[in-house]
Amino acid sequence: MLQTHILIAMVLILAAVVIPVIYLKKTKQISLLVFLLGGVGFYLSSQIFENLLHRLVLQPQADGTIALMKNAPLLYVLYGIATAAIFEETARYVIFRYLQKKRPLTIGDSLAYGLGHGGIEALFIGISGLLSLFVLAQLVSQGNSPLLAKLPQATIYYVQKLQAGQIYLLAFERILALAIQVFLTFWVWTAVKDKKLGYFLAALGFHALIDLAPALVQVGWLTQPILVEVIILVEFLALVFLTKKFLSISIFNTKSKNA
Repeated sequence: MLQTHILIAMVLILAAVVIPVIYLKKTKQISLLVFLLGGVGFYLSSQIFENLLHRLVLQPQADGTIALMKNAPLLYVLYGIATAAIFEETARYVIFRYLQKKRPLTIGDSLAYGLGHGGIEALFIGISGLLSLFVLAQLVSQGNSPLLAKLPQATIYYVQKLQAGQIYLLAFERILALAIQVFLTFWVWTAVKDKKLGYFLAALGFHALIDLAPALVQVGWLTQPILVEVIILVEFLALVFLTKKFLSISIFNTKSKNA
């Protein structure tokens, strides 16, 4: 059943968040407070301040349509990737600056913040989205539910045609996004710790580039979900390579002793 695959996907996402936190807390003593700050940073920057700007600038209609998306799709794409990068990376920068005033920054802070930021994003977007999909799948499978009659026909058709592979692709996307957030955090952490603004600007550029493919999907310029994930995976591998090449980070040898 589709519901079983959805539950498995939810467990995979949850495990991808929880297991690294437990492991790094036990072996590297990462700070759970910094982990929570990462989650707060994501929520405030992405779900509050960025959404507020979108309401003011994009002025979405009641049905969700956005004039800029239809009339100037390229401008919409550029706006979308720029705002996401600026808000999220600035949140990282501000929080690391705050922590640096309290004590020296450690690699554990970078790991904890990245897992918090990416982890809350995975739970907020991935788990909640799959949970909604689970409820819809339950309604569709029941057939003559009164609630089913209230659903748009397009939604019912989408759920009926949904394949297990698409569910696991969603889980893969969220887990990959978590890893990306961790590596983006390394750049902003280094920018603050070493007082090198160039690393922060690089994080902005990386973030915007990685968001480009999903933004192109929104305007209909990319239509193959697998192609989108392949593009993002290649970008992630490039980010890992550049992180290893330009940043002096020894992730598995340096301990953070912050509680």
